[in-house]
Amino acid sequence: MCRILSYLGKPIVIEELLYKPDNSFIKQSYHPKYMSYLLNLAGFGIAAWDGISHEPKFPYLYKTHLLPFYDENLHNLASKITPHCLLAHLRGVSYTDKQVVSTQNVHPFVFRGTNVALAHNGSLYDFDKMKYDLLEYINPEIVRHIHGTTDSEWIYSIFLSQLPSLAAKYDTQDIIKAILDTLRILQKVRNKNNISINSPVNLFITNGDFIAATRFVMDYGWWPLDGVPSAHFTYHSLWYTYGDSYGFYDNEYKMKGSKSKSSLIIASEPLTQDTTTWVEIPEYTLIVARLEQNEIQIVTQDINI
Repeated sequence: MCRILSYLGKPIVIEELLYKPDNSFIKQSYHPKYMSYLLNLAGFGIAAWDGISHEPKFPYLYKTHLLPFYDENLHNLASKITPHCLLAHLRGVSYTDKQVVSTQNVHPFVFRGTNVALAHNGSLYDFDKMKYDLLEYINPEIVRHIHGTTDSEWIYSIFLSQLPSLAAKYDTQDIIKAILDTLRILQKVRNKNNISINSPVNLFITNGDFIAATRFVMDYGWWPLDGVPSAHFTYHSLWYTYGDSYGFYDNEYKMKGSKSKSSLIIASEPLTQDTTTWVEIPEYTLIVARLEQNEIQIVTQDINI
């Protein structure tokens, strides 16, 4: 499985999330805490929003198909940038020559003309069989931006096509509706092509104002009769922690507790071996978080499609 990290809250040096905790995001690429037999060696990407940058509604973007733990440029960048929101992705793929490892396939996806970013942890079984039936649900102005080979980029294109407009301000219900409509479209096309095999769709979506995430599996437990068991035939984990600020407190990295909850992390796995300040998000859950008047506001709901 891939690994994903999202953050919203007080400006933070990215290095505090990517490198310093004992289960740091970069460490998860080669020594993850969960599903440790699956390494994430097919690329790294990050989108980060900084309110004092030029055109602040659009993020910094950095993507590479190379191994992030050897990337000195990434470490230098992470030690300087202090965004209030970020979305980072470590791409993991099955170990086969059929996989395409390239920058075009690295998440998060951010098409030109929009400030919405998406990263995906999971895999749509038999995606090639269903791919072109998805075209009727994608805005023609959006589909021309698809350059990679991943199911994730197509999911992103469907999601953008469900939004009322691009590069706009979205309320929470706009985001929830677009996510649920996207999942319904995927299920409809799977049904059309008689696909009923286990397919996780853990999505992380943000535009710098909100973070939305899903923990969801289509047709959980259904395996192909003649197929080899896949890493995607299990639930993919999802965790969050929130409080005043994230950093090194009391000789450990953690979210500092307080009555004011001004910062939030949602990630595929915790950034520390000690998970006592983290909460695991249940399966079939959608979560949307915003920072309003210096307070994180969270809305959750079950996913029933």
